[in-house]
Amino acid sequence: MKRSNGSPVRFVLPKGRLLQGSLEVLKKAGIELRVPAERRLIESVGNYEVLLARAFDVPVYVEYGIDVGISGSDVVEERGSDVLIPLELPFGKCRLSLAMPAEDTVEPEDMDGYRIATKYPRITRRFFAGLDVEVEILKLHGSIELAPKIGIADAIVDIVETGNTLRANGLVEVEKVMDVSALLLVNRIAQKTKFEEINGLVFAIKEVIRDGF
Repeated sequence: MKRSNGSPVRFVLPKGRLLQGSLEVLKKAGIELRVPAERRLIESVGNYEVLLARAFDVPVYVEYGIDVGISGSDVVEERGSDVLIPLELPFGKCRLSLAMPAEDTVEPEDMDGYRIATKYPRITRRFFAGLDVEVEILKLHGSIELAPKIGIADAIVDIVETGNTLRANGLVEVEKVMDVSALLLVNRIAQKTKFEEINGLVFAIKEVIRDGF
């Protein structure tokens, strides 16, 4: 990636399950970043700056001024942020699924009036609207699987990787809502003002993917 003599290229990376893959793909593309130490907000490395954010905030940071970010497609879809998405990245693969207690499963088309717990109200509402099914959305931020177990929801829409957490809570997948993977996000203004740096980054990551990251 070409280094600019001007302002630093700023990256926002997600805390949690995508962080290691994000750092690794950037390192293989020639950009070795250090994440901010505890209590620091931004870390500078050469002509780059990196900040960590909650996964759900990454698209917002990129839309409103940070040059480059990495986020899950589930978050990008839920947020609806106005960002460029030049690449799908080869990690963070999982799915967003509808799940219910194993003893009470019904088809999604028969869930009219059901209460659905999720971190993804926008995606969930659109999924059921596409089936012409009206549901009540209960937005939660964590431990979604508990909601049916304690009786405050009939089903959930949440990220599934192995399915172990669902099984441990007596839930089964009823239907996949969408496939999920990590995405490279670029701020629309940065794409123009830092054209060479951004294009160099995209090309370098494409090469990493082509070589079998």
